[in-house]
Amino acid sequence: MRDTPLGAPGVPPPAGLHEALLDWFAAHQRDLPWRRRRSLYGTWISEMMLQQTTVATVVPYWERFLARYPDVAALAAAPDDDVLTLWSGLGYYQRARHLLAAARSIVATSGGALPQDAAAWRRLPGVGPYAAGAIASIGLGLPEPAVDANVRRVLGRWYAGDLSPPAPGPAAVMRVAHALVPRQQPGAWNEALMELGATVCLPRQPQCAACPVAGFCRSAGALAAADGSAAARERPRALAVGVVLVVFRAEGRCWLEAAGGRPLACVAAAAPARTDFGRLHQGLLVLPMTAWYPLPTSPGDQGGALTALVGALGGMPGSATRLGSVRHAITRYRLQGAVLAVDQPGPAARPPLPDRPAGVWADAGRAADLHVSQLTRKALHLFRR
Repeated sequence: MRDTPLGAPGVPPPAGLHEALLDWFAAHQRDLPWRRRRSLYGTWISEMMLQQTTVATVVPYWERFLARYPDVAALAAAPDDDVLTLWSGLGYYQRARHLLAAARSIVATSGGALPQDAAAWRRLPGVGPYAAGAIASIGLGLPEPAVDANVRRVLGRWYAGDLSPPAPGPAAVMRVAHALVPRQQPGAWNEALMELGATVCLPRQPQCAACPVAGFCRSAGALAAADGSAAARERPRALAVGVVLVVFRAEGRCWLEAAGGRPLACVAAAAPARTDFGRLHQGLLVLPMTAWYPLPTSPGDQGGALTALVGALGGMPGSATRLGSVRHAITRYRLQGAVLAVDQPGPAARPPLPDRPAGVWADAGRAADLHVSQLTRKALHLFRR
């Protein structure tokens, strides 16, 4: 017997919807460390790490973070540099700064007692409506909605046109999500919705035949071809760019500087695609580098364009040796970086070039272990080979 499709938003959901999704989640949920070791603190850390980062990437970082900082008091007492170094490679470093600020606020205002409702979580740095709902429902068992991109997509499909533009926007989706959250197992319900969106109700080619609640969904079976082609059309094209990174060497050390300084001088033919990296690498150490310049769309032409970019670099204090190339992806950019080594004449006691930002001469063998950007880390590993 076919299940009853959902009615209009606000109408109570058909009997069996919650049971069907929760039963599926109990049998098919991914085995994740923050699910095996439930705690309010661990849930908070996982939700901060999972923002704009894949689950597979987060797992080892979460485990290392909890081993180093097992509770909010340990995190609040940690030096900023230690936390940023442990976070290094996870990206979006403002999340780590928000965690530190929130932990210190919790210790200062409540002696380390974590907030006990969504509104209190919302008042902490870095905790938005989604994260507050997820933490409150999963960590505290409160009937709060947690609407991320996956949940928004699932609900939009369940209710078909009623929750799609130009129909009601985010506020309406939040109201519907709130009405659907059950009093019993609200955390499992929110996790199940997110899991469904991440593994079955995909942005492109949704697996309607495998969906445990397809019988309740107004869009089931009508999505695969149309939704996939539309998503493909809307997906922004990544921009291929080239950059030259320079490892200045002196006395077994290499120069690392604060992000946000001027790009190295480069007389390139094309206008740069990006010259300001302060926000991308805020609070991190980086190698001096040129601006990012557009590369040809054809992969076969990109190597020659990168070599030309190296040739356009000027103003080096000594002869440069090309160490190789690195690849890196960040936001909408796909970078190819040429890495050069330049031996600094004289002692490692001052910046290698005039007008460089504040920096340090770091031991070459340990520089990659400092809180450096991921692009810089890749270049330093090439340098150490």
